[in-house]
Amino acid sequence: MPIVIGIDEAGYGPQLGPLVLGATVWQIRPDVLEQDHWQCLKDVVCRNPGRREWRLPVNDSKQIHDTNCIAPLERTVLAFALNAGLTTGRLDQFLCGLCGAAAEFGPPWYRNLAQPLPIDRVRSAHTAIAARLGRAMDACGLRCCGLLAEVVPEDQFNRRMAQTHNKAELLLEGVLRLMHRATAACGEQDVHIHVDRLGGRDDYGPMLLRAFPQRYLHVHEVSETCSRYRLATQRSDWLIDFTVDGDQVHMSVALGSMLAKYIREALMRQFNAYWRSLLPDLRPTAGYYGDARRFLSDIQPVVARTGLKWDDFVRVA
Repeated sequence: MPIVIGIDEAGYGPQLGPLVLGATVWQIRPDVLEQDHWQCLKDVVCRNPGRREWRLPVNDSKQIHDTNCIAPLERTVLAFALNAGLTTGRLDQFLCGLCGAAAEFGPPWYRNLAQPLPIDRVRSAHTAIAARLGRAMDACGLRCCGLLAEVVPEDQFNRRMAQTHNKAELLLEGVLRLMHRATAACGEQDVHIHVDRLGGRDDYGPMLLRAFPQRYLHVHEVSETCSRYRLATQRSDWLIDFTVDGDQVHMSVALGSMLAKYIREALMRQFNAYWRSLLPDLRPTAGYYGDARRFLSDIQPVVARTGLKWDDFVRVA
């Protein structure tokens, strides 16, 4: 069956916290490939949940995540993760499954990741819905068979920015790493890769050619809304598109957005817990610029005690 990969990011804009990229890998029966996958799974998946909706929401993470309640995001991600064969009982185990050996991060707030999951143990209960999701996917010929993530912690982000001076390049590097990892076991199967459009870039051809020199590049479209390419060998085709609002077109991208956001939110909880251990009355932050400035002002009296430098955790871009 064809392989479909969806990729999106969370944390490109904030001043604090990691940049996270998520990828979802699917096996899809050929006759279902071009169908609306939300519609295929409508008995167990929805785009926009109502108050009493029990189905799993899958959408752009900005549409799903509520800063006061992680459950809608968490329940969906962990239900799909169980179907992909990942261990979901602890954050460190989950990250190892998503990131592999790369799941070790430098800043001190990431050194104790043996935290139980789900974070919201009541509202994020997902075992029963995960089983129902698996049956629904089997019935309609599509299956989420893998979840992958790339986490760029704050110190690594700043070191790479000092070398490239280009945040968009740093993001593209993460996308390409996910592409390599996601396609490593594909053999000679045809692959469809959907990526949410990255910033203002239109032409991704040169970077695809550099990243996959063993394949021949064919440019199908380069426009303000969608850029499409074919990377071919004699035995298989990879069809790649970078689409504006790709999370509204491809369920694989929407789930990638939710995965990236969930990991970032879980790691930001570690970040906030670290600083609140030093300042118990400190108000947590999501890391975005306006509130980040407030947070940095609040922690200034205790930063020297930690031995940290500002560029260890305050992102330069």
